[in-house]
Amino acid sequence: MIFRHFLMFSGLIALFAVQGCASLKPQAETPAEAQPQPTPQAEAVPTRPFTRDTLYELLLAEFAGKRNRADVALGKYLKQAHETRDPQVVERAAYIARYLGAHQATLDAAILWIDIEPENPAPRSLAATELIRFGKLDDAMNQIDTLVNMGGDLNFEFLLQATRTSDMDTRKRVLTKLREFTGKRDDAKLWFAAGSLEAMNGNHQQAINDFDSALAIDDDYSNAILARTQSMIALGQQQDALNYLAKQCDKHPRNKRLGITHARYLIQYGKLQEAQTQFEKLVQVFPDDGDLVLSLALLSWENKLKDEAVQYFNQLIAMNYRTEEAYLYLARIAESEKRYSDAEGYFSKIGSGPNYPSARIQLALMYADQKRTADAVRILDDAITTDARNSLKYQLAKSEVLAHAEQNHDAIAVLDQALAKHPDETSLLYSRAMLKEKVGDFDAMEADLRRVLELQPNNSAALNALGYTFADRNERLSEAWELIERAYTLNPNDPAIIDSMGWIKYRLGENQVALDFLRQAYEAFRDQEIAAHLGEVLWMTGNREEAMRIWQQSLQENPDSKILRDVMQRFLSNQ
Repeated sequence: MIFRHFLMFSGLIALFAVQGCASLKPQAETPAEAQPQPTPQAEAVPTRPFTRDTLYELLLAEFAGKRNRADVALGKYLKQAHETRDPQVVERAAYIARYLGAHQATLDAAILWIDIEPENPAPRSLAATELIRFGKLDDAMNQIDTLVNMGGDLNFEFLLQATRTSDMDTRKRVLTKLREFTGKRDDAKLWFAAGSLEAMNGNHQQAINDFDSALAIDDDYSNAILARTQSMIALGQQQDALNYLAKQCDKHPRNKRLGITHARYLIQYGKLQEAQTQFEKLVQVFPDDGDLVLSLALLSWENKLKDEAVQYFNQLIAMNYRTEEAYLYLARIAESEKRYSDAEGYFSKIGSGPNYPSARIQLALMYADQKRTADAVRILDDAITTDARNSLKYQLAKSEVLAHAEQNHDAIAVLDQALAKHPDETSLLYSRAMLKEKVGDFDAMEADLRRVLELQPNNSAALNALGYTFADRNERLSEAWELIERAYTLNPNDPAIIDSMGWIKYRLGENQVALDFLRQAYEAFRDQEIAAHLGEVLWMTGNREEAMRIWQQSLQENPDSKILRDVMQRFLSNQ
């Protein structure tokens, strides 16, 4: 039996699209303004005959989409597209396929759609995009030529998306085709696509020229502004790029994307104060944007502007946005100012959730710094009971608290207990190794570190710890060098590993190389142990005044340092 129910079916689809069909919208590969949309029609959709089976299959497809089974919907739509050859069914199949990233299905539906509606530009744009994806460049160019000749609009940003994974030769051929259009079309997206392809091929100056052409047509085109900035950076013009982006932000103060990207670049290049100023401007324009307020709060904290940080964290609390995170930072600020009662109050406001472990552990460590070891242990024991899934974190913190109180054997016992349940947990093994070294049990320390390296051969911390221990004890120096060199290869920017490189070179008698490494380590991290090492090598190479200056400077910063006092006594007593 034949049913003329297409009007009812179209109405159901429209209703469904409003109520729950977000999952079947066209795939957002580029910004929303670039997405091709079907031409809205005010007139009634003409009725078309559907069999009972077809109507049933199409209804099943829609309900499958409503239940987040777009894959099922696609299968049914593709089948009915071929059986009915109805252009609206084919169109829906094509856009569902594109949403799913099912490129072959998108191409198949687009080719069928072209066969049914050869004068419709939409399927040709889809087909060109997918043909480029599959490397069928000649077929893609034929579709583009036909589309342009019939006066249709090609979505150049979608074309660009398809070209991103192509090789350079393909991009050059697409560029040649695009250049045929640039003199004929006043289209910002066309110039942007050309510039992006030039940038992919490394031709950044030409890319900048193309982006400028796009911006001459649409001066608020964010993609072109940001792509131009990236090409300037690629040419080594970092400061000019930052200045350019700053001017664009001033020109378009309500363009949040530009402002955030500018701030991120400033952070990337270490310009934290300028980044903070940029975020302040954004927060003034978008005062209700919690993410911007959080970013500004964190930057204020990073820039040591505690009063400003407190203001913005409290603003987050007033907005009821990321409140527990705000309380965590307010607690840290209070602790840094020795307002311990306030810090406890903030920590107590953080309930079960992602910030709970950090709050409990930081509260315990604060107690430990105040020599309230019993309170710290109690906090962590309670946390182990109430939050068992994070028990390893709390046990590690408990061992740290006990070690801080010089109760090293008790700290080891805590780790022993944890390792009985988790024998291959490398964080526990590493922590126990460090404590074993403190109590002079070097064989046990080595055993734990060897086990870590069995489980994680490229664990640079374990390699460094074992190698440094040998070097510090002035034994097995050849093996120490191999271990430390491996650690350095894996993590050449770690000041602790750089320090070990200097120390093993000193043990091997290569004092000048040792000094180079130790100066680099001390410049990166003004640590008391690195200062002790650097001073010792300086002293042994005849630079006694510089050695004394470094020791005394570090001792002022670390007045309770046993390491510094020991090394100074050892050398000064022999004068």
